[in-house]
Amino acid sequence: MLFLKTLSKEFFAAHAGLFLFGFYLLFGIVESSQLLSYHKTLMLLIYSSPLILALVFVCWALYALKCLFFVKKQLKTAAYQFVFLLGASARKVQFRLWLKLYALLFLPILLYLVPFVYVGLTNGSYVSVFAVFLYVPGLLLVLSGFMFRIINYSHVPAKVYLKISLPQWSKPYWTWPFYYLLKEQTLMLFASKVLSFALFNATMWVFADVSGDVRVSMIGILAAVLSHSMLLHALMKNEVDRLSFTRSLPITLASRLGQNLLVLLLLFVPELLFYVLKTDGQLLHMVYGLCFGLSGLMGLQIVLYWINLDQDQYLKWLLGFFFVSMFVVLAHYYLVYSLLIFLGYIGYFFFFYHQKDLKEM
Repeated sequence: MLFLKTLSKEFFAAHAGLFLFGFYLLFGIVESSQLLSYHKTLMLLIYSSPLILALVFVCWALYALKCLFFVKKQLKTAAYQFVFLLGASARKVQFRLWLKLYALLFLPILLYLVPFVYVGLTNGSYVSVFAVFLYVPGLLLVLSGFMFRIINYSHVPAKVYLKISLPQWSKPYWTWPFYYLLKEQTLMLFASKVLSFALFNATMWVFADVSGDVRVSMIGILAAVLSHSMLLHALMKNEVDRLSFTRSLPITLASRLGQNLLVLLLLFVPELLFYVLKTDGQLLHMVYGLCFGLSGLMGLQIVLYWINLDQDQYLKWLLGFFFVSMFVVLAHYYLVYSLLIFLGYIGYFFFFYHQKDLKEM
């Protein structure tokens, strides 16, 4: 039907940046000559541990929720009110249509499953392959069943068994970004944290033989910073679209700078705590990790201001940021690097922040 094509096209268009970022992580960070061996090693790593496979299942579940929330949001618009007429069709017809829609939205995962299952079968990981065969179709069936229920039973009022009136409190200005992430970017926030911890652990595992070298931890911190790249883009987009009026509020530049740094620090607190546990609480290493991680987030924010939130340019800058940061870490210049970014961040706020026209972004 028509709505299958339109919804799928709108979904992929709306999340083009996310798919480009995922494509870059899978195919852009290695040379073409090593691409096959890289993906085979990655697949074997997933099959090697039930925990890693469970993390992959969690990522697929998050993607499924992303698809579900997008479709539900579109159905609330006037352009898709006709979809509710499907309630007059037979149940099998409705269920088949929703199954086709979510199969289209899952197409990137389904295409990657073909070599993924092949590697699992050739490696003898039959139990894991069987789990994949159960899990992915199960996700599609659950999503289709949920949409069938929305179409056919949305008019039935939900029963409220317990009414709780929560107290109201004022929200300080610096907490607004967190409310936005928790209420409207929950999946992206959760996915960023899962990816951050997964990449940090993978880094520590790969370099386990030299885990005492502080540069290994710095590389893990760098991976965690890059995991927050799309989250920072969402925060900046929200600032441009909804919080541009705050520039007219009587907030000094020093106060605004402090609030931004506080937001970045609190956003990265889970990674810093995890980093402290992995480095056995050594004070000097804690200082290194705090400075390098916070400066990395500040550097990405400066890039976003500089390129006016252009996602295509952002991906290119992320690649350059990764290579420069890796060179800095390997050369033991991470403290100087962090200090330079921090000074550049302060300089931008005091000389260019109010000169930036948000309408251009």
